Amino acid sequence: MTIQKCPFCDSSVTARNVPSNFNQIVTCPRCGVYHITLEALEYISFAKLANDDKILFSGYLRNYSTEVSPIVIMSDQISDIDRIVAPYKRMSVLDKIDRLIRYVGDHSKFIEDKVEINCSNDFTAIFCKNTNEIQSLINYLIEQKVIAIARHTDIGEMITLGYSLTVEGWQKYEKLLEINPESKKVFIAMSFDKQYDDLFDKAILPACDSCGFHAIRVDKTQHNEKICDRIIAEIKQSRFVIADFTGQNNGVYYEAGYAQGIGLDVVRCCKKEEIDDNKLHFDIRQYKHVAWETIDDLRTQLIDFIEANIK
Repeated sequence: MTIQKCPFCDSSVTARNVPSNFNQIVTCPRCGVYHITLEALEYISFAKLANDDKILFSGYLRNYSTEVSPIVIMSDQISDIDRIVAPYKRMSVLDKIDRLIRYVGDHSKFIEDKVEINCSNDFTAIFCKNTNEIQSLINYLIEQKVIAIARHTDIGEMITLGYSLTVEGWQKYEKLLEINPESKKVFIAMSFDKQYDDLFDKAILPACDSCGFHAIRVDKTQHNEKICDRIIAEIKQSRFVIADFTGQNNGVYYEAGYAQGIGLDVVRCCKKEEIDDNKLHFDIRQYKHVAWETIDDLRTQLIDFIEANIK
């Protein structure tokens, strides 16, 4: 029996069963397209998931699950939702404004294109918590002359056609596409356990140096600020992020998720043995990883990856 309501945002959905693996392919107006197992659906029915977490997870699906590369949600991963959405809980109003500008720009093929925004459904794409929040952001950008609203009169009623970026809006959009282009900093997200020090000292640090970048690991810098604030500040100042998931440290998932959320490139690494043993959490398995076996191997692969992919 196929579902009719999304278990995360409660929207009406279309779904179909996949007999070969007992999954359901769900198309939701808020979450987009994703796969979910029957066991996961049963788990959700009695799991105590916070409403805010479910809506932010809806945004996660909307942004990162596609018809070509869908996220598959399984029962043993539902309990990880609070961790998955943790980076999006820390998004500031300015972060969401930038995402909204990106949303309009990304959906515009030409300068004068009008992009329809259905606030009832599209608020999740910006990681807003409800319709009112995204409408407030839209109103602010209109007041700031960053976006313009297009309407026409249809049988005596004003109909909204959509929104377009103004000249100033396009300038802001193009600036957002150049995330820290001149920065030589690379934020390193990895376990601070001493057993992994050689990964940083003998692989990651020299690989970054070889490519002309300066690797930053917060436990290697002197500061008096709260560490979470320092982490966010360093990520925002970096050109890209290297995240090594070896050891499956929750902080690494958080930092990589936050970086991805604000549009930074994330170079994901993990020891091949852990990848082969399916230790990576489901939300990042679909991404390409530098799968390394030795410290020398990691250093070599990182140099090749950075030179080939970081402009």
